[in-house]
Amino acid sequence: MSAYTRKTGTCWRFYINYGFGDGWEHEITEHTLEAMRENRKAYRENCRYPLRIVRGRERIEQTEV
Repeated sequence: MSAYTRKTGTCWRFYINYGFGDGWEHEITEHTLEAMRENRKAYRENCRYPLRIVRGRERIEQTEV
């Protein structure tokens, strides 16, 4: 019996509400929380719109052995 391998990985999605009536728009996706925190800091310094970070799942690409 083989060991379990995950089919999905955790990702962090960054949403911004530009205030034009379109709601929250997906801006970027990062695969580590540390990278997302760096981007959040840069966006807060340079962007006046509200933002939110949402944890999600993405399918991991299977490589053939």
